Amino acid sequence: MTPGGDPWRLRRARAIHLLPHTPHAEEILSFYVGLTEAQESLADRVPVSDWSGLIQSREDEFPRLRVPGLPLEELALPFRDFLSTVAEFGTETIKSGAHALLSRDDDRQLKPLRATLGAWGKAEKTGEDVEDDREEQEEDFYFYARAFLEPIVTSIAQADSSRPTDWIQNFCFVCGEPPQVAVLRDLPDAVGHRSLMCSICATEWRFQRLTCPHCRETEADKLPVHTAESIAHVRVDACTTCSRYVKTVDLRQDGTAVPLVDELAAVELDIWAQEQGLTKLRANVLGL
Repeated sequence: MTPGGDPWRLRRARAIHLLPHTPHAEEILSFYVGLTEAQESLADRVPVSDWSGLIQSREDEFPRLRVPGLPLEELALPFRDFLSTVAEFGTETIKSGAHALLSRDDDRQLKPLRATLGAWGKAEKTGEDVEDDREEQEEDFYFYARAFLEPIVTSIAQADSSRPTDWIQNFCFVCGEPPQVAVLRDLPDAVGHRSLMCSICATEWRFQRLTCPHCRETEADKLPVHTAESIAHVRVDACTTCSRYVKTVDLRQDGTAVPLVDELAAVELDIWAQEQGLTKLRANVLGL
């Protein structure tokens, strides 16, 4: 998380910078630039003070945010506006989905949000995927719900300064969602410090280096690494025990990287991982 900062502007600038250097991800990044503009506009509308009651009162209660408690009735108009915006610049598939949702009545239009909030955080409690917990007919619309909720949850998360010093779980202590990407950096007291970054609110927390974030395998020979010359500072950290993988952004190799954006741009690594029969720990906002 970028305390007090504007993550959307930072991500947009990074995506624009990467565009000429990652031609294989041009369509993805071009769309993402527009998406971050829509998310930034939405973040500016979040009534953080009104929804501060979603933050747990005791500092030892986790996740810190009770995201499923978001008031659906207050999200209806912003969600409709968000869909209208996305329908203007998205790919044909995304435009089509947005128009399909906009054609629904108010209650049915909120079904993707209702389904997503209903399944929130369940993967972390069970260690399993949660797609089956969302209404099957709404799965095609998950992108819209997730992309919409990201700036809302991020804005509320920035209002909570509580930070545990001993958090070792594989889910975010702020919002309860799984990590999107791992990050490596050198710190004054730790060379090669590894953290996990939340897929929704971008909060980071320290995590053991040679450990699978899904099954906690620690044997080095079961944790292979794969890199690609085209984007050398991003790699795949795989686990042969659970057949999962997470991408890692090494800030020691490129200190200008923005982990969530560089992860998105390294689509060739996802293709390679899927060819090996690996499943991503958490698909990114574009479903990759």
